[in-house]
Amino acid sequence: MTTLLTDTFAPMVPATLALPTRVLEPDDVLYEEGRDASSLYLVSSGVLKAVVPTSMGKERIADLYGPGDVVGTAALDGGQHAETVTAVHSAQLVPLDPAQAMNDRTLRDHILRSLARQLRHAREGIDDAELPVGARVTKAFLRLVERFGQASDTGVGIKLPLALTHEDLASLTGSSRVTITRILGELRQEGALSGTRGVYYANPQGLEAATDEYVMQVL
Repeated sequence: MTTLLTDTFAPMVPATLALPTRVLEPDDVLYEEGRDASSLYLVSSGVLKAVVPTSMGKERIADLYGPGDVVGTAALDGGQHAETVTAVHSAQLVPLDPAQAMNDRTLRDHILRSLARQLRHAREGIDDAELPVGARVTKAFLRLVERFGQASDTGVGIKLPLALTHEDLASLTGSSRVTITRILGELRQEGALSGTRGVYYANPQGLEAATDEYVMQVL
């Protein structure tokens, strides 16, 4: 499905490079791991997840993307996609020709900033792997707050309008669904988190305190 380029990123994308916007519904696949990469995609709206295979033959969520992120970066060197990207929420993406985009200073700078964020997220994921699972979950929520948090419509906490299942959260943190259910229950009891799939409300201070508690439990 295609539509016209949205106004959000129109000033960033020159008219000569503007292509029809891709529109994805929840669970639609943008591209699959192992396929040849030929296009960059600038996320205009929505949320997407990158799923990668593991050495155990399973899959895990490597990252989440939102407005302003650039995905499909394997196209920069003509390689193959290392991840499968699907929509979590309805999303709009602007396809970009890699060579033309990198020849435009504004777009090139934006792409490089997006790559830097993705590298930082990857490093944080590596660092978190050494933490107890409870702390991995709280730190994941803190990053979600930083990336996708909105002003609460209830006046309590920070709103996270993300349709992430317990399985998604388990995949994101390298844990199990049963463990996620237990930890979410603990965080709700402590007042660090409320709500459920679709809309969570996070208390960053409570999440920070819970992180310290989970780490202290194994020291």
